[in-house]
Amino acid sequence: MNQASGNGAARSVRRVAGWVPVLARVGYAAKGGVYGLVGAIAIQAGLEAGSPEGSAGALAELGGARGGAALLLLIAIGLACHVLWRLVQAALDPEHEGTDARGAGVRLFYLVSAVIYGSLAITAWQLARGQDGGNAQEDGTTNLVATLLQQPFGTWLVMLVGIGVMGYGLHQLYQAWKGDMTRRMVASNVEVSRGTVMVGCIGTAARGLVLLPVGWFVFSAGREFRAEEAAGVEEVLGMLGNGWLLVVVGVGLFAYGLHQVAKALYRRIARPS
Repeated sequence: MNQASGNGAARSVRRVAGWVPVLARVGYAAKGGVYGLVGAIAIQAGLEAGSPEGSAGALAELGGARGGAALLLLIAIGLACHVLWRLVQAALDPEHEGTDARGAGVRLFYLVSAVIYGSLAITAWQLARGQDGGNAQEDGTTNLVATLLQQPFGTWLVMLVGIGVMGYGLHQLYQAWKGDMTRRMVASNVEVSRGTVMVGCIGTAARGLVLLPVGWFVFSAGREFRAEEAAGVEEVLGMLGNGWLLVVVGVGLFAYGLHQVAKALYRRIARPS
C-alpha cells in the first residue's frame, strides 16, 4: 500500500514537473514583452519629448490602446507563469544552485523576483478588467519602501535592499562585459547565437545601468528614513531628460526585452526532480 502510494506520488511529481518548462518559457516571453514596452515608450519619449514609464505605467498605457485589454490579460497570465517558475527555482532548485552562501543568495533573489513580478501580474490583471491597477501609475517603489520602513529594523532593511539592487546592477554590468549571455541557452545556429549575445549584452548593460541609481535612491531612503527619497525605473528614466541619452537607454531596455524572448525560445529549462 505504501509502495503504491509512493509510486502515485512520484507520477504526480513527474506530471507537474512536465509543465515547468512551459511555464518558464511563457513567463520569459511575458517579461520580455513588458521590458520591450518600457523600452519602446522610452524611445518615443526621447524622440518626441514625452514622458518615460516604468513597468506598471507602461502596462497602464497599453490598457488604453486598441486591443490593450486582451494583451494585458495575456501578460498577466504570462507573468503569473514567471512567478511560478521563480518559486520553483527558489524552493526546488532544479538548476542546482546549492545551499552555500552564493546559492542561498541566488535562490533568495528568485524569491524576491517572484514577489515583484507577482505584484506586476496583479496590476496587469486589474488593468485588463478595467480597474485602476492599484494606482499603477503612482510610484510603487516609494510605497514599497514606505511599507518596509514601518517594519522592525526597517531602515536597515531598506538599506540592505538598496545595496542588493546596486549589487545586482553591478552583476548585470559584469555579465554584459563578460559576454556570458548564452549560458544555459541552445541556439539553432551560429548567427542566432551571435545575435543572442549581442542583444543580451546591450540589454543587460542597460538594465544594470538603470538599476544602479534605483538601488542608490532606495539606500538613501533607508538611511534618511524618508520613503520619498526612493526612485523607481520611471523616475530614473525621467532624470535622463529627453533626447539621445533616453533613446539609447530605451533601445537598451528594448534589447533586454528581446533577450528575454530569446530565453523563452532557447533557454535550457531544468525540470525539478
